[in-house]
Amino acid sequence: MQSNLIEPQQLPELPPPGFIEHWVFETPIPLALALLTVGVMLFVLLRRSNKHHKFALPALALGILLGAATFLLGAQITTARETLKARSIQLVKAASSGDASTLDALLDEEIRVRTAFGSPIGKKNVINLVTSGSHGSIESARASKVNAGLLGAQVAQTQIRVRVQGDLFPSLSWWRIDWTRPTPESNEWIVTHIEPLWIQGFSNPTGSN
Repeated sequence: MQSNLIEPQQLPELPPPGFIEHWVFETPIPLALALLTVGVMLFVLLRRSNKHHKFALPALALGILLGAATFLLGAQITTARETLKARSIQLVKAASSGDASTLDALLDEEIRVRTAFGSPIGKKNVINLVTSGSHGSIESARASKVNAGLLGAQVAQTQIRVRVQGDLFPSLSWWRIDWTRPTPESNEWIVTHIEPLWIQGFSNPTGSN
Protein backbone atom coordinates (compact mmCIF):
# COMPACT_ATOMS: atom_id res chain seq x y z
CA MET A 1 0.00 0.00 0.00
CA GLN A 2 1.38 3.40 -0.99
CA SER A 3 2.31 5.70 1.89
CA ASN A 4 0.44 9.00 2.11
CA LEU A 5 3.50 10.67 3.67
CA ILE A 6 6.36 9.41 1.51
CA GLU A 7 6.45 10.62 -2.09
CA PRO A 8 5.86 7.75 -4.56
CA GLN A 9 8.88 6.62 -6.52
CA GLN A 10 6.76 5.26 -9.38
CA LEU A 11 3.76 6.82 -11.10
CA PRO A 12 1.44 5.39 -13.76
CA GLU A 13 3.59 4.89 -16.85
CA LEU A 14 3.16 7.26 -19.77
CA PRO A 15 4.01 6.43 -23.40
CA PRO A 16 7.69 7.24 -24.02
CA PRO A 17 8.76 9.54 -26.88
CA GLY A 18 10.39 8.22 -30.03
CA PHE A 19 14.17 8.21 -30.38
CA ILE A 20 14.33 11.14 -32.82
CA GLU A 21 11.72 13.16 -30.90
CA HIS A 22 13.63 12.84 -27.64
CA TRP A 23 17.31 12.89 -28.65
CA VAL A 24 17.12 15.24 -31.64
CA PHE A 25 14.22 17.61 -30.89
CA GLU A 26 13.96 17.63 -27.07
CA THR A 27 17.52 17.00 -25.80
CA PRO A 28 19.84 17.59 -28.79
CA ILE A 29 22.97 18.58 -26.83
CA PRO A 30 24.13 15.03 -25.84
CA LEU A 31 23.72 13.75 -29.41
CA ALA A 32 25.36 16.85 -30.88
CA LEU A 33 28.36 16.44 -28.55
CA ALA A 34 28.55 12.73 -29.38
CA LEU A 35 28.67 13.46 -33.12
CA LEU A 36 31.32 16.11 -32.58
CA THR A 37 33.37 13.70 -30.44
CA VAL A 38 33.17 11.00 -33.12
CA GLY A 39 34.37 13.52 -35.70
CA VAL A 40 37.36 14.49 -33.53
CA MET A 41 38.24 10.85 -32.83
CA LEU A 42 38.10 9.97 -36.52
CA PHE A 43 40.24 12.99 -37.30
CA VAL A 44 42.93 11.86 -34.84
CA LEU A 45 42.87 8.25 -36.05
CA LEU A 46 42.90 9.11 -39.75
CA ARG A 47 45.72 11.64 -39.33
CA ARG A 48 47.88 8.78 -38.04
CA SER A 49 47.05 6.57 -41.00
CA ASN A 50 49.43 6.58 -43.96
CA LYS A 51 46.73 5.48 -46.38
CA HIS A 52 43.70 7.42 -45.16
CA HIS A 53 45.08 10.63 -43.71
CA LYS A 54 43.46 12.63 -46.49
CA PHE A 55 40.03 11.78 -45.01
CA ALA A 56 40.91 13.27 -41.60
CA LEU A 57 39.70 16.82 -42.25
CA PRO A 58 36.51 15.73 -44.06
CA ALA A 59 35.67 13.44 -41.12
CA LEU A 60 36.18 16.30 -38.65
CA ALA A 61 34.13 18.67 -40.79
CA LEU A 62 31.33 16.11 -41.06
CA GLY A 63 31.26 15.61 -37.29
CA ILE A 64 31.10 19.36 -36.70
CA LEU A 65 28.41 19.78 -39.37
CA LEU A 66 26.21 16.96 -38.04
CA GLY A 67 26.63 18.13 -34.45
CA ALA A 68 25.72 21.70 -35.31
CA ALA A 69 22.78 20.61 -37.45
CA THR A 70 21.42 18.43 -34.64
CA PHE A 71 21.69 21.26 -32.11
CA LEU A 72 20.06 23.82 -34.42
CA LEU A 73 17.26 21.43 -35.37
CA GLY A 74 16.49 20.77 -31.72
CA ALA A 75 16.53 24.48 -30.94
CA GLN A 76 14.12 25.29 -33.77
CA ILE A 77 11.52 22.55 -33.23
CA THR A 78 9.17 22.40 -30.24
CA THR A 79 7.61 18.97 -29.74
CA ALA A 80 4.11 18.30 -28.46
CA ARG A 81 5.58 16.99 -25.21
CA GLU A 82 7.55 20.20 -24.71
CA THR A 83 4.40 22.23 -25.34
CA LEU A 84 2.46 20.13 -22.84
CA LYS A 85 5.14 20.60 -20.18
CA ALA A 86 5.15 24.36 -20.73
CA ARG A 87 1.35 24.55 -20.54
CA SER A 88 1.37 22.41 -17.38
CA ILE A 89 3.72 24.88 -15.69
CA GLN A 90 1.48 27.71 -16.90
CA LEU A 91 -1.57 25.92 -15.45
CA VAL A 92 -0.02 25.59 -11.99
CA LYS A 93 1.03 29.23 -11.98
CA ALA A 94 -2.41 30.41 -13.07
CA ALA A 95 -4.22 28.22 -10.53
CA SER A 96 -2.01 29.34 -7.63
CA SER A 97 -2.38 33.03 -8.46
CA GLY A 98 -6.07 32.97 -9.40
CA ASP A 99 -5.37 34.08 -12.98
CA ALA A 100 -8.84 33.68 -14.49
CA SER A 101 -7.94 34.79 -18.02
CA THR A 102 -5.13 32.26 -18.34
CA LEU A 103 -7.29 29.50 -16.89
CA ASP A 104 -10.03 30.40 -19.37
CA ALA A 105 -7.56 29.79 -22.22
CA LEU A 106 -6.27 26.52 -20.78
CA LEU A 107 -9.46 24.77 -19.65
CA ASP A 108 -12.01 22.90 -21.73
CA GLU A 109 -15.63 24.00 -21.41
CA GLU A 110 -16.59 20.59 -19.96
CA ILE A 111 -13.52 20.10 -17.76
CA ARG A 112 -13.90 17.72 -14.81
CA VAL A 113 -11.97 17.98 -11.57
CA ARG A 114 -12.00 15.00 -9.21
CA THR A 115 -10.73 15.46 -5.63
CA ALA A 116 -11.79 14.59 -2.09
CA PHE A 117 -12.19 18.33 -1.44
CA GLY A 118 -14.69 18.94 -4.23
CA SER A 119 -15.25 17.89 -7.83
CA PRO A 120 -16.49 20.80 -9.93
CA ILE A 121 -17.54 20.21 -13.53
CA GLY A 122 -17.31 22.86 -16.25
CA LYS A 123 -14.90 25.69 -16.89
CA LYS A 124 -16.97 28.35 -15.14
CA ASN A 125 -17.30 26.33 -11.92
CA VAL A 126 -13.60 25.46 -11.84
CA ILE A 127 -12.51 29.06 -12.38
CA ASN A 128 -14.96 30.29 -9.75
CA LEU A 129 -13.53 27.81 -7.26
CA VAL A 130 -9.92 28.75 -8.03
CA THR A 131 -10.56 32.49 -7.87
CA SER A 132 -12.81 32.37 -4.80
CA GLY A 133 -10.00 33.55 -2.53
CA SER A 134 -8.43 30.29 -1.38
CA HIS A 135 -5.30 31.03 -3.39
CA GLY A 136 -4.60 33.96 -1.07
CA SER A 137 -3.11 31.62 1.54
CA ILE A 138 -0.57 30.35 -1.01
CA GLU A 139 2.69 32.28 -1.11
CA SER A 140 3.93 30.39 -4.15
CA ALA A 141 3.34 27.19 -6.07
CA ARG A 142 5.55 25.70 -8.71
CA ALA A 143 5.62 22.67 -10.95
CA SER A 144 8.95 21.21 -9.87
CA LYS A 145 8.66 18.32 -12.34
CA VAL A 146 6.42 17.46 -15.29
CA ASN A 147 6.07 14.13 -17.09
CA ALA A 148 4.28 14.13 -20.43
CA GLY A 149 3.04 11.45 -22.77
CA LEU A 150 0.95 11.33 -25.94
CA LEU A 151 -1.92 8.84 -25.69
CA GLY A 152 -3.04 9.54 -29.26
CA ALA A 153 -2.75 12.11 -32.01
CA GLN A 154 -5.01 14.54 -30.14
CA VAL A 155 -5.01 13.17 -26.58
CA ALA A 156 -2.25 13.47 -23.98
CA GLN A 157 -1.57 13.34 -20.27
CA THR A 158 0.85 15.08 -17.95
CA GLN A 159 1.86 14.34 -14.38
CA ILE A 160 2.80 17.42 -12.40
CA ARG A 161 4.77 17.50 -9.17
CA VAL A 162 3.56 20.61 -7.33
CA ARG A 163 5.33 22.18 -4.37
CA VAL A 164 3.39 24.81 -2.42
CA GLN A 165 4.70 27.44 -0.04
CA GLY A 166 2.15 29.01 2.28
CA ASP A 167 -0.26 28.35 5.12
CA LEU A 168 -1.89 25.37 3.48
CA PHE A 169 -1.03 21.72 4.07
CA PRO A 170 0.16 19.67 2.23
CA SER A 171 3.19 21.21 0.58
CA LEU A 172 3.85 18.44 -1.96
CA SER A 173 1.56 16.61 -4.38
CA TRP A 174 1.39 14.89 -7.77
CA TRP A 175 -1.45 15.62 -10.21
CA ARG A 176 -2.74 13.95 -13.35
CA ILE A 177 -3.85 16.30 -16.11
CA ASP A 178 -5.65 15.09 -19.25
CA TRP A 179 -5.31 17.19 -22.39
CA THR A 180 -6.82 17.36 -25.86
CA ARG A 181 -6.22 19.47 -28.97
CA PRO A 182 -8.49 20.23 -31.96
CA THR A 183 -6.13 18.83 -34.63
CA PRO A 184 -2.95 16.69 -34.62
CA GLU A 185 -0.97 19.73 -35.82
CA SER A 186 -2.30 22.19 -33.24
CA ASN A 187 -0.33 23.35 -30.18
CA GLU A 188 -3.48 24.61 -28.46
CA TRP A 189 -3.73 21.85 -25.87
CA ILE A 190 -6.57 22.32 -23.36
CA VAL A 191 -7.30 20.55 -20.06
CA THR A 192 -10.24 18.13 -19.92
CA HIS A 193 -9.65 16.38 -16.59
CA ILE A 194 -7.70 16.98 -13.36
CA GLU A 195 -7.20 14.66 -10.40
CA PRO A 196 -4.54 14.08 -7.76
CA LEU A 197 -2.28 11.04 -8.03
CA TRP A 198 -0.82 11.60 -4.57
CA ILE A 199 -1.16 14.31 -1.92
CA GLN A 200 1.11 14.30 1.07
CA GLY A 201 -0.81 13.28 4.18
CA PHE A 202 -3.99 12.12 2.39
CA SER A 203 -4.73 8.43 1.86
CA ASN A 204 -7.60 8.97 -0.61
CA PRO A 205 -7.06 12.33 -2.38
CA THR A 206 -9.59 11.64 -5.16
CA GLY A 207 -12.36 10.71 -2.72
CA SER A 208 -13.06 7.48 -4.62
CA ASN A 209 -14.80 4.56 -2.91
